[in-house]
Amino acid sequence: MSDSPLTTESTVYVTYIRSSAERVWEALTSAEFTRQYFFGREVQSDWKEGSHWCLNRSDGTADVIGIVRESVPFR
Repeated sequence: MSDSPLTTESTVYVTYIRSSAERVWEALTSAEFTRQYFFGREVQSDWKEGSHWCLNRSDGTADVIGIVRESVPFR
């Protein structure tokens, strides 16, 4: 098998959201909104650089976890 890539092409996906930056930030960082957009998962974090964040299932178990690398509200 070759070490060369299967293709040299790349694909870029762009999503346009008709909303204010403040509203999008709230949707991504508020448990109330993430329940609607992330299949019932609730996000939890204080969104400070270096803090932990997680998406919790409805039974309270962590589904996705991570560390906030950068947090700039409304950007």
